[in-house]
Amino acid sequence: MRRVEWLLWLAAGLPAALSAQAQPVWVLSQVAKNGFADLWEASNRERRELVACLGGSRGEDSVRVLALRPLELEQSDSLTAEALGSIERCGPPDWIGTIHTHIRSTDDERPAPRFSPSDRVVMSEWVARWGSPGAFCVLYSDRAAQCEVYPPPPAPGEP
Repeated sequence: MRRVEWLLWLAAGLPAALSAQAQPVWVLSQVAKNGFADLWEASNRERRELVACLGGSRGEDSVRVLALRPLELEQSDSLTAEALGSIERCGPPDWIGTIHTHIRSTDDERPAPRFSPSDRVVMSEWVARWGSPGAFCVLYSDRAAQCEVYPPPPAPGEP
């Protein structure tokens, strides 16, 4: 089994209001780390965004990712991936959220390391559909992802 070191950026590049929110610590099982790397490799090879469901648990101070399930998408390219399928198929009780790759092949070869405005719309739709905060990641290399709970939990001392 290969060993993969991971770098998770939490709440990077968000407006000050969101970055002040307390994000939990993310813990990835070896199965999840390998799944993240496999998802990135497939996305890079196919030159299109890919999506997977995240399995695990979300607590007050941590998110534990134990598994992921890649989704077959009807529509996907280097800039977007179909969102409806992930919203419907990646919900509780089996799944805590989603991960998708950011791989661009048009204007810039470098992957985008942050959630896009359209990603945030999908995250909001997931939360509305399932009635609870979700755990979301955008994967932008074979070893790096930005992950966060959305909506963010209140900062310490907030109700």
